Amino acid sequence: MRQSTFDFLGSLDTLIAVFIGAILATGGALVAEIIQERTNRKRRERDATRFFGDILMSIDQILDFAFRSQTIGEKWGGVSIRLFKTALKEAEVYERNRERLFDILDMDLRGRIHTHFLVETFPIEALIESSEEISDIQKTLDGDAKPSKKEADKLNVQLSELVDAREVGLAALKREHAKTDNLCKDMERVAKVKFCTLADQANLPVSPVTDSAGI
Repeated sequence: MRQSTFDFLGSLDTLIAVFIGAILATGGALVAEIIQERTNRKRRERDATRFFGDILMSIDQILDFAFRSQTIGEKWGGVSIRLFKTALKEAEVYERNRERLFDILDMDLRGRIHTHFLVETFPIEALIESSEEISDIQKTLDGDAKPSKKEADKLNVQLSELVDAREVGLAALKREHAKTDNLCKDMERVAKVKFCTLADQANLPVSPVTDSAGI
């Protein structure tokens, strides 16, 4: 009986050692997996923030050029309109990759990025559409086939409303555009890089833009 007891205790010690080893191995694997997942999540967050920061900077730099072009030649000439259209096309990159916003863990920052894109994109679309309608009306008023006085008066009222709405949209766009620097500073803490902000862009040399066609 005594020998059997010793054999049982020896087997029990071995079983306990195996059990503890299995627990430690499983626990170590779980800890390693948690650490790896956290590292991957942080990397995805950093990459997503850099991605959206780059797009934001690209759009806002194009808008900055558009605003500057409006001070040279005709304010709503072809160069300015083309720049606004280019900014809108750049915003499409954001739309195609919007789901990556969920990689950004900071809900407040994620919401601010999305709101900024929306509040900038809507006025750009409105400016382009208003400019096209204004151009069509002006062509009708100045065309060879002159409209009747009643029709001309109606078109002039519509033209005045579109011009006013376009200026209101431009002011709203500039207000949102001015918020870019503060947003980028908050994004830099997550992205671990420094974005070229509007203040930095203002110090870059800009070649004169001419709009000789005026359309």
